[in-house]
Amino acid sequence: MTHGELRNWVWCESCLEWKDAASEASFLNIEEDSYGKDVMTFECDKCENVNKNNIISSTTRPRGSD
Repeated sequence: MTHGELRNWVWCESCLEWKDAASEASFLNIEEDSYGKDVMTFECDKCENVNKNNIISSTTRPRGSD
């Protein structure tokens, strides 16, 4: 049973919404935090502000702010 394509999501602190990392954000950098989780630095395509947040992988857009 297929539930959909897994996508990566990042949180924009300015727009206060989740962005599809592949189509709604411009990649700038990626690194690991102290727990080994991926942290992406990106420019939001909507507001053009630079953000740095954890990446969430999900088939659907996450709800809420975290």
